[in-house]
Amino acid sequence: MMRLCAALLCLPGVAAADLLPVSYDDLKAQPHRSETFDTLPSAPEPGHRIDQHWRAPGLTIGERLAGQTAQDTDGFDTLTGTADHPLRAIPGAPGQTFAIARHAGFGSNALFPVGPKGADLPEGRGEGSAALVFDTPQSAIGLRLHAEYPDPLGQRPAPGTALLTFHHATGQTTKLTLPLTHGVISLAWRSDTGITAVTVQNTDPGGIALDDILYDVTALSG
Repeated sequence: MMRLCAALLCLPGVAAADLLPVSYDDLKAQPHRSETFDTLPSAPEPGHRIDQHWRAPGLTIGERLAGQTAQDTDGFDTLTGTADHPLRAIPGAPGQTFAIARHAGFGSNALFPVGPKGADLPEGRGEGSAALVFDTPQSAIGLRLHAEYPDPLGQRPAPGTALLTFHHATGQTTKLTLPLTHGVISLAWRSDTGITAVTVQNTDPGGIALDDILYDVTALSG
């Protein structure tokens, strides 16, 4: 996965900003904060419908950044427009922001970005967008992403892609298009210029879920 991410940074059209893929496990081994969404009681899908931004110490999660619009593209959220500065994470329409529910792939609560079809429908949970905004620029962040479940019999649709846009403290952005795989993907990056926000979009047929977000690595390690 690190080789894949490094290759994607070199694709034509990707902004030339400082972003280096690193090992999620190595990052997790350092002092850090994490957001696991386990402050809410465990509940099966559809779980808890969240119609406002989600707040954790040092981190705000919304559907999109202020100044952006989430458009319906074949049942998925597509973010358009230019983010306002300072960056702010804002919710979507009622029933189209998040669901937090127990996720079998993670074995714990996870965040499902909700798309245009809404939180009450399986085809709505996971097809949305998410915007992570940090209170201070981050030298390193990590997250775990689940796409399709393991498919030993080859009966599930092929996983889609995820588009991650990193906003740096310099004002630059870096876009990564990640081919998804079945099961959980652990991802992490470092940046000398500081990551201030990340938006996540996807085209996975089964939708995605996010969990175990790592941040404040440098701040907590002194």
